[in-house]
Amino acid sequence: MTDKPLTQREKSVRRHNISTVLSAAAFAVYAAGVLPGITVPSAARLIALPILFVGVIVMYRTRNADEYIAAIWRSGTSVAFVATVAVMFFAPALEGFIDGITESLTEQPTGPDLPYAELLAPVAIASFYIANLWARLRGTY
Repeated sequence: MTDKPLTQREKSVRRHNISTVLSAAAFAVYAAGVLPGITVPSAARLIALPILFVGVIVMYRTRNADEYIAAIWRSGTSVAFVATVAVMFFAPALEGFIDGITESLTEQPTGPDLPYAELLAPVAIASFYIANLWARLRGTY
């Protein structure tokens, strides 16, 4: 049986699909190492970071490989944008609400303890990968 060679579009789609899965796994490994209570070897985090970096570059360069990949990319970026804006606007209000309840119950003053600026990048990246992988599982149409 003779196989015909892949076209450039098919190669781009394959690159995008592989880099999406690899970079999502690398982000999960890297993010798990930051969470308290989860121990991830430092070598795994060191390997995950360049895989994530290269995977994002390949995903970005091949984001318009075909209509399906473009739709998946748009769903991921849209959800990441909405999640980032939601954290920017609603996290301070939610923390203030919880601090108000805590202060009224304990009668002890509380200060801000949620680092919003540090949350934005991980929330954006995680929501992008979750939406991207969810769109792959359920289809985009």
